[in-house]
Amino acid sequence: MNDIRVSNRDREAVVERLGVAASEGRLTFAEFEDRSARAYAANTYGELDALVVDLPTLARGQAVVVCNRAGTARDHEGTALSFLALAAGLVWVPLYGQLPTALLPGAAGVVFGLFGLRANASLFCRALATLGVLGGSLCVALQVAWVAYHILD
Repeated sequence: MNDIRVSNRDREAVVERLGVAASEGRLTFAEFEDRSARAYAANTYGELDALVVDLPTLARGQAVVVCNRAGTARDHEGTALSFLALAAGLVWVPLYGQLPTALLPGAAGVVFGLFGLRANASLFCRALATLGVLGGSLCVALQVAWVAYHILD
């Protein structure tokens, strides 16, 4: 069992368990950072088991509550960021040609979209965030081309 490869979900579960241990004072922040980095780099169950061998096991109910709280918080955050990215990535369209006004929402679409993609959200929310990044990037590129055209003209 120690040589079987792990999935991203397995790595996330170990990092959540390390987070619980850190919040209880069982790990220092430096230990939590080090073990979390090693958890994300782990390839097998043996490597993951070595990171939590000195920690008490979580009760079945406690692990479920921790996972649900973390997953729910990330879903809401990812949803909000994705919708903000889509709105900011598209709101510049009627403002095109007004440089200071249109550039800000376009850049915001890129930033919100990137954070929305980093959040652990559903595929639908990631698609919205991607559209926000693309729309915002298009806005920024068109504004740069507009400025270059007017400077060279």
